[in-house]
Amino acid sequence: MKQFVWGGLVDQYVDVIYLDFAKAFDKLDFNITLQKLYDIGLNGNMLSWITSFLTNRKQSVIVNGTKSTPEDVLSGVLRGSVLGPLLFLLMLGDIDEDVKSAFVSSFADDTRVMGKVSSANDVVNLQSDLESIYQWSEWNNALFNSDKFECLRYGSNSDIKESTHYLSNSGTKIESKETLKDLGVKMSANANFNDHICSSIQSAQQKCAWILRTFATRARRPMLLLWKSLVLHNLDYCSQLWSPTSVGHIQRLEMVQKAFVSKIIGMRQYDYWQQLHELKLYSLQRRRERYITIYIWKVLEKLVPNFGITVNHRRHGRFCEVPHIKPNAPSRIKNLRYSSLAVKGPRLFNIMPSHIRNKKSCSVEQFKTTLDKYLQTIPDHPRLPGLTMYCRNASNSLMDMIETSDEGLTLVENPVEAHFSH
Repeated sequence: MKQFVWGGLVDQYVDVIYLDFAKAFDKLDFNITLQKLYDIGLNGNMLSWITSFLTNRKQSVIVNGTKSTPEDVLSGVLRGSVLGPLLFLLMLGDIDEDVKSAFVSSFADDTRVMGKVSSANDVVNLQSDLESIYQWSEWNNALFNSDKFECLRYGSNSDIKESTHYLSNSGTKIESKETLKDLGVKMSANANFNDHICSSIQSAQQKCAWILRTFATRARRPMLLLWKSLVLHNLDYCSQLWSPTSVGHIQRLEMVQKAFVSKIIGMRQYDYWQQLHELKLYSLQRRRERYITIYIWKVLEKLVPNFGITVNHRRHGRFCEVPHIKPNAPSRIKNLRYSSLAVKGPRLFNIMPSHIRNKKSCSVEQFKTTLDKYLQTIPDHPRLPGLTMYCRNASNSLMDMIETSDEGLTLVENPVEAHFSH
């Protein structure tokens, strides 16, 4: 598929159409898939093994204890197999072969088509690219479920939104949504993640309430195990993308952890900062910034796709280029840009000391260990009600807790020793 360069869509309105395959893994055409495998250079024993894996299979069903006559399986891959998603992605590999301007991305059977839209003519071009994809589906015996197509139109171009629309492969109008879920993250047409953050908070609070109702123990070890196993994933999932910068959202998220850990035996005598120290936990804000730093490192190490990060080398090692934000841009746009991974990620990575920024050719676990050793030296003091009087820094963000200069890094001390002494 074509590589996506985010910089090409900066300051542009963007439309995204979400396509849905009907019974994607059950409809995988054997002959077409095997031909594509051969075309990309797979042959010999490996191709024969995959051919044997796909073909000459039979299936039957059991209803009320009666087994039907076995019938040949004519398409599809085995559910739960490791090869299933891989073969499907290989079959999708040329879905954008005739696409002229749009960017097409797929994860398993979830496919989205994205294009910049600054005029009605751009809508026509994007519809033309959709038609090319519909034609591809016919050639590859891949059926679309047009009833589940959705559209998300980013930007405030109301004239274009009201006067144009997109058509599915069946000729019906694709419904435009204000919010929809994309791989577990709620995406909104206003480009912020308020809906997703609120949903994550609600889900985590419900899980916390269930734990406290179901388990009588409030002992440290089982409570931390339950928190880390059942709740944290709701608050961490894909946080590199949606990590908030607004004080309100940061505090609301943090209060979920504060409310839970305060129930642990022996924690009521401490305030939240001390609880984090005693339980050896990061604040949720620190966790999110840690994940962002790790992700940018993975980008530079080519362990994950690069979404537009560029790096240069200075006297003190490698630094990421921070995208320029127009000073005269509307405040809403500037806030969105500052909150984005493309801006926040490089800024966080650049304030790390050189021994972290320059760590290369090691495992992810080794990098995490090095990063954690450094983060343990930095005060983790979330700004929450009752604690703000002790805060000297603008926020608990690493960008406020660490001072940077061309000569190196300096930890910004937050002198609250008296507050911690009892």
